[in-house]
Amino acid sequence: MSIEFHWSKERVAEYRSTDRRLACLGMWLTDDIQVVHELCLDLLADLEDISAGRKESESWEGNAWAAELSSGGVDLQNLWRDVLKAHYPLPEVRRVVAQYWRLLAEDPDRTRAVIEWERENGRQHPFHGL
Repeated sequence: MSIEFHWSKERVAEYRSTDRRLACLGMWLTDDIQVVHELCLDLLADLEDISAGRKESESWEGNAWAAELSSGGVDLQNLWRDVLKAHYPLPEVRRVVAQYWRLLAEDPDRTRAVIEWERENGRQHPFHGL
């Protein structure tokens, strides 16, 4: 196990990792993306679009993290603690975010979220693991 996501007793998304290098990525997903299907769908779409060359880059800023996504990878910076920062290769982030989506996808509301995302964006979601 390098990183895995699970629900706490209080139904809060949490992560566990045997690889400390992945801590910032786990914190970003659980702290900023949280359990909001639409945010995770947006992130998955950005990662897929960048990987496929349909988009060059994207910037994200949430409650606690800023992220810069590009074909060169994902740079994360915590907005409150300068020491919490990391760089990850794009394929690794895609794999981990797909894992996180699988946790969120346990919710039956995911179908509504995907349909709504596709309607609002006027296209099929580019991530095939929905």
